[in-house]
Amino acid sequence: MTLAQTILIAIRWYVVVSALAWLVFPLVFRLLRGLPNRGLGLTRPLGLWLAVLPAWWLAAWGIVPFRDGVVVGLALAIGALVWSWQMRAGELLPFLRQHWRTLIIYELATAALFFGYILWRGFNPAIAYTEKPMELGLLTSAFHATHMPPPDVWFAGRPVNYYYLGYVLYAVPARLARIAPSVAFNLALATLFATAVVAAAAIAYNLARLLGSSRRLTVVSGALGPLFLVGVGNLATPLRLLHHPLATLDAPWWQGVGWQASRVIVDHPAPGVTNQTINEFPAFSFVLGDLHPHLLALPLFLSASAIGLTLAGSRQAAGKDGCGWRDRLPAVLLAGALGGSLYAINSWDMPPTLALALLGLVAAGRPILSRVNALLAAALAGAAVVVAGPFLVHYVPAVGLPRDQLPAVVRALPVVAKLGQTIGLVGWPKSPLGQLLEVHGLFLLITGLLLVTLWQQVAWQYRRLSRHVALTLGAIIVLAVAARFPALLLFGLPLFFAVWLWFNRSLAPAQRYLVGILALAYVLLLVTEIAYLQDAFHNRMNTLFKLYFQVWALFAVCAAVALPLSLGWLRRRLGSPAMWGAGALIGVLILGAAVYPPLSAYRWTDGLRQFQGIDGLAYLRQVAPDDAAGIAWLQQHDRTGQRVLEAAGCSYGERSGEPADRVSMATGLPTIVGWDFHEYQWRQGMPAAQAQINARQADVKQIYDAPTSQRSRQLLDQYGIDYIYVGDFERVGYPSQCAAGPPYSPQGLAQLSQLGWPIVFQQGSVTIYARPGETSR
Repeated sequence: MTLAQTILIAIRWYVVVSALAWLVFPLVFRLLRGLPNRGLGLTRPLGLWLAVLPAWWLAAWGIVPFRDGVVVGLALAIGALVWSWQMRAGELLPFLRQHWRTLIIYELATAALFFGYILWRGFNPAIAYTEKPMELGLLTSAFHATHMPPPDVWFAGRPVNYYYLGYVLYAVPARLARIAPSVAFNLALATLFATAVVAAAAIAYNLARLLGSSRRLTVVSGALGPLFLVGVGNLATPLRLLHHPLATLDAPWWQGVGWQASRVIVDHPAPGVTNQTINEFPAFSFVLGDLHPHLLALPLFLSASAIGLTLAGSRQAAGKDGCGWRDRLPAVLLAGALGGSLYAINSWDMPPTLALALLGLVAAGRPILSRVNALLAAALAGAAVVVAGPFLVHYVPAVGLPRDQLPAVVRALPVVAKLGQTIGLVGWPKSPLGQLLEVHGLFLLITGLLLVTLWQQVAWQYRRLSRHVALTLGAIIVLAVAARFPALLLFGLPLFFAVWLWFNRSLAPAQRYLVGILALAYVLLLVTEIAYLQDAFHNRMNTLFKLYFQVWALFAVCAAVALPLSLGWLRRRLGSPAMWGAGALIGVLILGAAVYPPLSAYRWTDGLRQFQGIDGLAYLRQVAPDDAAGIAWLQQHDRTGQRVLEAAGCSYGERSGEPADRVSMATGLPTIVGWDFHEYQWRQGMPAAQAQINARQADVKQIYDAPTSQRSRQLLDQYGIDYIYVGDFERVGYPSQCAAGPPYSPQGLAQLSQLGWPIVFQQGSVTIYARPGETSR
């Protein structure tokens, strides 16, 4: 794919995404009326979601099919309705005329970030390694799906039991723009990058405005938002460079400046046993390029903090006439709908999304337990349940420890047993202080300085309680030292001050909301040190992974506002030397953390050595040209509902760089069984389905080893197989053997020609057989 072809395809995608987003912008404008810029900067993440949501929701209930005409028709109908509504209100166009410069800045920034990321991604676009094959399979399935949930390409006959809505959101522009999923994969990454960065800038800008910052400081905060979100990494990389500069720089991405920065926190659950946890952050994720649910949710999760801010910043919400709920209800419903949607995109993001809305409600000035807030909280929860409803009906949460693994005394208590199956307690040594500082040190310093700044504004109110405050702080310190619990010091101490500030009514609503976000972030960090969600790994790896990513997004927005405010306070309170000293320390840390993104991006692309375009499967033409041709033939000739038989693969299995279950991944044609451990994870709450995994692997072996037997013919009919695929995976297998997988019997593969299925494609090592009666388009 040439550079010109890449740009033309990217333009086509960008136009479709922009059109869908702007169709419903008046709705965003109306619902975010508490923000100074009324949702500018959040147009695309919220707009794309709102444009696709109705069609998905109706299709997920089985009311309408999920077809392009339905998606476009509903989006156009909603767009016509909201545009005519706002045009009659006479508020939208004057606002856009007044803020046209802001609009142009956001639009140009989004376009520049999108196309810049595309050009960079073109130097290494391959959908290979890690979980990219899984993610392409989900995107391809959503691309071809006419009903919801989409079919599971690695478990034929069953729907996806995973967070799939994010893939649907980005399959829609691919379908409308007629762009193959392997190309849309990288275009979606670019869209997520651009919209997340612009959202961080817009939210920091709005927060600074509502905090009363000067125009100059507001602009500074808006610029710091993107810097803290994707312009820095954690402190692991600069520390590695200080200790081993040449070795770190010369090492490949996976061993040097790259992968290792996301594996800082190491657990020791037993003597001699170590578990690396996952400590991803946005810069790492956007370089690696896994189109994973946590990344698909990032712009929307950031938008959730903006919805909370609009609730906190609404003047009507703080009114004394008792009618503020009418003005807050639309934003509350929006937050609930977003929370419900995020449950289907990345379920971990739903609780903090709803918490952000509640923080905004309470920060506006009403008592936490007031009747109005109770009703609005009920509306929030109701909207979340309604929107998530069709997903909840089909999705079985992939968590839970088998009941027989619990102690007998726990099993005898129903509620306690359920909690024990769902939540695990961290019984091993806590995270070391040094590792925690490597990951969170920069943000802890900046946000801690902000808390000191705000505390000094209200400290006079607590003079009578100073002894109690000191005793509480002392108790936290003693407990942290005695229990060898460093996180209690790093997160518990600032949480204590944040909670005190939160309950101080002299703070402005925006200040309380800012403190509330910080408190939420500290709570999430403390949770990871105490408990974890029981999943297939039975450790806290995924809990840290998901919660740390959320905390990074929250810290990025808060730090962008906190830094200029705190440095300004230091100058006024202690003089310029104090400000310059603190600024120099923070600046050194920022410069060190900022080493990661450019070095990691440079190493990922092998020094920008060769532009390859953005087709994520183009590499197959080099590593497996026969497979590439066979897959291309299937892509051109398959029909909805067809299925393919290929080798049963194992999770992360590969051969010469080509992933296992490559045919179903690339075409969207379901196969009998694919990545086994991933299917085991997804069906954690389905014992019967889990038991089928090994049986399906045996069935695949039966068909390939003895295709003409009566049993194999029955299995081909039972699974509805339309194509039998034979390539190097089926003949040679994997470098490390997968359970019940290939290589299959050479005699059996030779007997396929006697099955009576005609050969419809043959090139080199690849042969494709089609069920008799199948005709190509």
